[in-house]
Amino acid sequence: MTAAAAAGRLVTMARGRGRPGCLILPGAGGGLTPYLRLASELGRTHSVDFVRPSGLVPGEEPESTVADMAESVLGMVEAAVPRLVIGWSLGGLVAWEVCAGLAEDGHRPDLVIIDSSPLPRVPEPGEDEWLRSRMVSDLGPAADAETVGRMERTFAAQAAALTHYATESRYPGRLLLLVCSPYDEGGREAAVRRWRELAPDLELVRLDAGHYDVFEPAHLPRLAQAVHAFRNQDGR
Repeated sequence: MTAAAAAGRLVTMARGRGRPGCLILPGAGGGLTPYLRLASELGRTHSVDFVRPSGLVPGEEPESTVADMAESVLGMVEAAVPRLVIGWSLGGLVAWEVCAGLAEDGHRPDLVIIDSSPLPRVPEPGEDEWLRSRMVSDLGPAADAETVGRMERTFAAQAAALTHYATESRYPGRLLLLVCSPYDEGGREAAVRRWRELAPDLELVRLDAGHYDVFEPAHLPRLAQAVHAFRNQDGR
């Protein structure tokens, strides 16, 4: 993908002169809507950008590995490194690899990972079909067959990337790990143990929200509070 095409995937959600940059990396599917409320809240203190996954518009091919996804994002932010990087689910893994890459060049943005596992994903029976159906429904009744097809191909590549992902990357910067409920299901305890091995400066917060409803209005205050408290710890 050309640099111009990659840059076209960077969507500004909030802008404020002189404010530190925040980058949001979405979960599988990559729709913008679930993150609008969080971006609005963070926009009070940050300039907020969102990265749209490759494959959702004509002429693009989906990226098939987390490493490829992270490489694209690194190219987008090399001219203006964000001070805060946030990723949910698949986006949390991309965020991790992006921050690990930035650390190699001396940058250590604050990193927030929301309910992501550094271990290979083992989907529940029927989970991928349920997710695919949900994503198609979110496109609305007017979506044409080509749009649906691009979304389905992108999701298939993302699901495969999750299944084959396991990281050895380490990040020396600050990490806020937000873990959804129930804590003792879905491999969350094993994921937290592995994150602790990889991140020496990790803060863990448990959220009273499920993986797929963490961005709903009822849970937004707690989510935003946790992020703001994390950022304010060192006065930045």
